[in-house]
Amino acid sequence: MKNKDMLLHLLTKIKDSLTDLAGENTIFSVAYDALKQIDCDDVKSYQSLKDVLSDCYKYLIEQESKGQLTLNERVLLNNIDRLDDLLVEGRM
Repeated sequence: MKNKDMLLHLLTKIKDSLTDLAGENTIFSVAYDALKQIDCDDVKSYQSLKDVLSDCYKYLIEQESKGQLTLNERVLLNNIDRLDDLLVEGRM
């Protein structure tokens, strides 16, 4: 799978998770709305993706430290981590 394809696949998974969680917490609905506005073909810096997801990530880490992550939240956290790994490893 090409790097851009991997990114798009991860973003689709993240959007799906945010859709499922948006009704539970405004952090997720705000991130989902912001992520919908990003066109991956036009993004000059993928830092903007990380910026959009930063509040979600902080919330999820806080919930994880309390042992209160739901299954859907765990999936979202894992996919955000995978996105970060993809970006950090310089594949993008």
